[in-house]
Amino acid sequence: MTPLEHAQRNMQAELEGVAGHEAASHYTYFVVAIEDLTELRRLERVRRDFIANISHELRTPLASVRLLAETLEEAIDTDRDKAQMFLEKIENEVQHLNGLVSELLELSRIESGLVPMVIEPVQAEHLVREVMARMLPQAQRHRIMLHTEIEEGNVLVVADSKQIARVLVNLIHNAIKYTPSGGTVTIGTALQAGGQVQRFFVRDTGVGIRPEELPRIFERFYKADRARSKTDFIGPGGGGSGLGLAIARHVVEAHGGRITAESRVGYGSTFTFTLPVAQRGNT
Repeated sequence: MTPLEHAQRNMQAELEGVAGHEAASHYTYFVVAIEDLTELRRLERVRRDFIANISHELRTPLASVRLLAETLEEAIDTDRDKAQMFLEKIENEVQHLNGLVSELLELSRIESGLVPMVIEPVQAEHLVREVMARMLPQAQRHRIMLHTEIEEGNVLVVADSKQIARVLVNLIHNAIKYTPSGGTVTIGTALQAGGQVQRFFVRDTGVGIRPEELPRIFERFYKADRARSKTDFIGPGGGGSGLGLAIARHVVEAHGGRITAESRVGYGSTFTFTLPVAQRGNT
């Protein structure tokens, strides 16, 4: 297939034709207007997917709350212990809903540029070690070995340390979630060739991501195969909202960086993002 045939097959367009006749010169002319609707069709698909996904994400915990409330009504006078258990489950579902709405609002604010960024020079190694200390208890709870690989850690990057820590926490949280007990998660940073960009990465020895899923993992509400995760996973957002990687992408891009993912099923995944190095005048 030629490039032109490929473009014709993939481009959705509207053609409008206007025919005219100029009597004096005996010329017949046509005006053809071509409007490329590829992007409009894509945005419409994204909008439909978003509405379908958020409806599903809200409907599931709401149905659980309703069922638990009905069961609680039956047990509240006959079995106090059972009633207390149902109350705790309702609270968990409400917390999940609250977290989902909070993340959705946060993503909307980030996409709209309404989240203030405190951009300042920060040491790359400091970002890595601070987040590792925060995530170590969770890794130990799931019998995951947490390692660091730091090269040129004293390099200063231009970043909002709070927001970048959030990105790293999310990536490590996912790595632990999808890595079997006894596996390894490595957090690292290194200066890229040229010295203008610092690379950060989270690498795991988990179950991996299927090739067909990789292009979509940074989309809002997109979730890879749920069967990959631990059934007994304990941690913040254990069920996952499908917003964490979307937020991570927008935060990194707001810093002028880029985030990518590589994976092999059965061998693990590596998530990498970049941040600009602070220039001497900024330090």
